[in-house]
Amino acid sequence: MFSSVSINGLGLRDKTLCLTFDDGPGETNGEGPGPKTLELARYLRQEKITACFFMTGVHLEKYPGIASEVSELGHRIGNHSFTHSKPFPEFFQSGGNIVSEIEMTDELIRQFNPDKNIYFRAPWGDWSEEVATELNNKINNGLNHIGPFHWEIGAMDWSFWQRGDTSENCADYYLKEIQEKYRGIVLMHDSTTDLAKARENNLTFETAKILIPRLKDLGYSFVALDEI
Repeated sequence: MFSSVSINGLGLRDKTLCLTFDDGPGETNGEGPGPKTLELARYLRQEKITACFFMTGVHLEKYPGIASEVSELGHRIGNHSFTHSKPFPEFFQSGGNIVSEIEMTDELIRQFNPDKNIYFRAPWGDWSEEVATELNNKINNGLNHIGPFHWEIGAMDWSFWQRGDTSENCADYYLKEIQEKYRGIVLMHDSTTDLAKARENNLTFETAKILIPRLKDLGYSFVALDEI
């Protein structure tokens, strides 16, 4: 069932992180900037880190093969709504069909993931008890939704890509926030659903390759979402 309040990672041990990535999957042509979901998933597997990729339905439809391989690499696939068009409380109050947003994305995930547990993160992390009640009352597709999951460390990587900033600066910013928080769920974006410029300039894969070795050198460890 959907929780009436968001789930966080404050119960994690000191220097323990859970990596999550939103708004994918995505891919780019060539070696330049742009979403590199599969390369990121492979790198994390190489580093023995299990992440959760919260994917949107519009990108799952566009890149079904990428999502399937990310799952085969051992990462968790989460539901991040279909369109990511509005925060759910606002969308629901304006008459939007939040049930369809979940169910359509569920069906795409089921094509390659037989697990009945579906991790969920709300668009923009916005949530309400009213939204939870509506979804719990209306969704009956045999799946067990776990969430919504929020985050402790969200250093807005998308804003770096929106302004054309570097992966080095983004990694420095994340490292500073992690050292301030010391533990928790980390939010990054392997793509963006509603910001074309940020999607085109995405350097999250490159940022992760800078950040993760630094964190390991500092004694940080990583857990999967289902260990929270």
